[in-house]
Amino acid sequence: MRSRLQWTNGRGEHVTVGRKQRYAAEVFVKFFVLAGLLYMPVLIFGWGEWIPFAGASVYLLWELGRFNSALGELADLWNEQHEQRQESARSNSFH
Repeated sequence: MRSRLQWTNGRGEHVTVGRKQRYAAEVFVKFFVLAGLLYMPVLIFGWGEWIPFAGASVYLLWELGRFNSALGELADLWNEQHEQRQESARSNSFH
């Protein structure tokens, strides 16, 4: 699975994180489409009206997990970059 966030190196300590798509709009559209599709059995079988939104909420939890893992990946990259800068600064100060 590809991350939706992209690491872009800048000058010095400046780093930007660019998104490839409009993330929030896409998630909300998918949520409402999924809730609409899950609402069909409610209309046909007369089930409780809360079922479609509970089912679509599972999708929101899945997206939250993906977002959390992407931020963890970015934090690991930041820590790795920062550690390399500190090591190079230490080696330059000893020479």
